[in-house]
Amino acid sequence: MNMQFFRRGPSQDEQYLSLLQDIDFQPIFIMGTHRSGTTLLYKLLVATECFNFLTSYHIIKYDEILFNHVNRTEDHAKRELSELFKSMGLKDRIIDNVAVSPDMLEEYGYILVNAGYSQRLNPRNLHVFLELCKKVQFVSARARPLLLKNPYDYPNFKYVKAALPEAKFIFIHRHPLHVINSQLRSIRTALDTKSKYGALIDRRFARLCHNPLILQGARLLVSSKIGLALWSVTRGFVHSSNYFLQNVGSLPKTDFISLRFEDICKDPKTNVDKILRFIGLEQRSTLDYKAFIEPRTVPLLEEVKQERRSISNKLAIYFAYWKYDPYLG
Repeated sequence: MNMQFFRRGPSQDEQYLSLLQDIDFQPIFIMGTHRSGTTLLYKLLVATECFNFLTSYHIIKYDEILFNHVNRTEDHAKRELSELFKSMGLKDRIIDNVAVSPDMLEEYGYILVNAGYSQRLNPRNLHVFLELCKKVQFVSARARPLLLKNPYDYPNFKYVKAALPEAKFIFIHRHPLHVINSQLRSIRTALDTKSKYGALIDRRFARLCHNPLILQGARLLVSSKIGLALWSVTRGFVHSSNYFLQNVGSLPKTDFISLRFEDICKDPKTNVDKILRFIGLEQRSTLDYKAFIEPRTVPLLEEVKQERRSISNKLAIYFAYWKYDPYLG
């Protein structure tokens, strides 16, 4: 495929971009809405050592990925990044306690945004995505498929499939009330703490954090006082869920698998094995699955409890499809 590489100014990778012309990759997408368990599933599958994957190093050091690999300075660059995290007092993402490191798994949507495009794949930013994938594949084990995630593309998988016909999808679903509850908490936490890590990987968020007036306005808009955040998050979940139900049938049955977050937590080995069989891979490492599962009971926010019946009514078909209790919590 001929590629038109994007530019964001001076790049140490500029002289090496021609190395990507003959690089192919097999894309495997983890598809699920924000806070549905995509990070846990990503970590589980990467730990099998069957996949290539995207990390915070690739996001933050995007313009020197090839340079560092060719000149064997990748380890040095990662040590520098680790020192940066340490100097900023970064230990975890705060919103979910995931430890911050250069090898922390990340989403490709940040690369799209940092290049000045939408976080969702479309014809305008596809060339950016292709360059990213080829870079990661070039510096990784070439024969392995590339595991990717970006929740913004969950209600966009028809376009993703049309643009990348060889793509396969792993859909993950979680109880809607817990997803909505977790999304509200994470949005507010990121804004309240002015997440330093978020500002490192997302240029839009960095600009927001550096503008006190806009930041104050954003905090007010997502607060429980107005109710706009709950309405917006619920609306987004309803849209993405309806999109899945209405369009998943358009995918070849050989190209997707659907799982529940709750089932993965209950029996991670069985579900990881199921995914690997679906893709046609064999696990390369022995996993201590229990080490990945950290049971946490996060109570529903009062506003979510109050709107539980309304939310359940809007998602009645989705609740029935996945056999979720609409009055859980």
